[in-house]
Amino acid sequence: MISSLRVGRGLLANPAWAARHLGKRLCLVSEPIVHARYGRSLLKALAGLKIDAAVHLLPNGESAKTLASLRLLYASLSRAGIGRDGGIIALGGGAVTDTAGFAAATYLRGIPWISVPTTLLGQVDSGLGGKTGVNLTEGKNLVGAFHQPVSVVCDLKTLDSLPLREVISGLGEAVKYGLVFNRRFFDQMRRDWDRLLALEPSALAPVVRRCAALKLGVVAKDERETKGSRELLNFGHTVGHALEAECGYGVLRHGEAVVWGMRAALALSIMKTGLPQQDALDAGRFLASIKVPRPEVRPDRLVARMYRDKKVRGGMLRFVLLRGIGRPAVVPVTEKEARDSLEVLT
Repeated sequence: MISSLRVGRGLLANPAWAARHLGKRLCLVSEPIVHARYGRSLLKALAGLKIDAAVHLLPNGESAKTLASLRLLYASLSRAGIGRDGGIIALGGGAVTDTAGFAAATYLRGIPWISVPTTLLGQVDSGLGGKTGVNLTEGKNLVGAFHQPVSVVCDLKTLDSLPLREVISGLGEAVKYGLVFNRRFFDQMRRDWDRLLALEPSALAPVVRRCAALKLGVVAKDERETKGSRELLNFGHTVGHALEAECGYGVLRHGEAVVWGMRAALALSIMKTGLPQQDALDAGRFLASIKVPRPEVRPDRLVARMYRDKKVRGGMLRFVLLRGIGRPAVVPVTEKEARDSLEVLT
């Protein structure tokens, strides 16, 4: 399991955490824009600690998460002489941490890695939990492994340069934690929404820490998603992942797709689990107020994508729904019910 979680500003300026966990030989895996902004100065700080770091740059965005990209990363690790006494620092968004983490899980049958997510989405969700992997044309994250980072480092300073869509994407994912696990946390995010959009540290830091604590608590109980509790983290993701794949990876941000997925899940919750009217109104109005692009997709194609979801059992769709805010349940859903829920997209 993760041995340390750090949340704060300026953590990349003093990477003693790298020496503590990875030794003196490692590979910094990033992508060009992030490396230019933060990677080069991190390399200098690592050199000051007598740490020898090779560099491998992945393509931007979801194009990093391919088998072809992964093969090039393996080659870089081999050329750099990275051994089991070394490791990987993954510096970037979710695509970087997913791909670099999967490389760490499989290179030499497993080497240690540190997740340094530089997007809000990464800091509240995708950079945590040890679910690593890449995409296939058939679907998102279909090839992967469970491989926990030895440490997660969330430097809030790296969020300062994020475009608004990336901020909304991360906050959309953060809303999930409140709806699934904690009504009070959901209400707090609603009250502080404008401050969160502005990345005010006094509002943002508690949200990042709270999301991390909630996710790591679930992962500790169900690391490999075999006991059911980790499935709850997929609220909004059955429709969300289908939307990402159908629109083309990168066209719709992950958190944007999850917002639409949560709206569909709320519609199903009213039909299937008796979600109280006030909870449905509170959650529905708030999600509808989040400014995300409206995708243009065919419902039949989207439903077909849903049947490739990892939660499908015996040919039956299974959705994470709500009995109330903070009261989740995993429920079988028919094809017609899934199709009806997509009316929120029209």
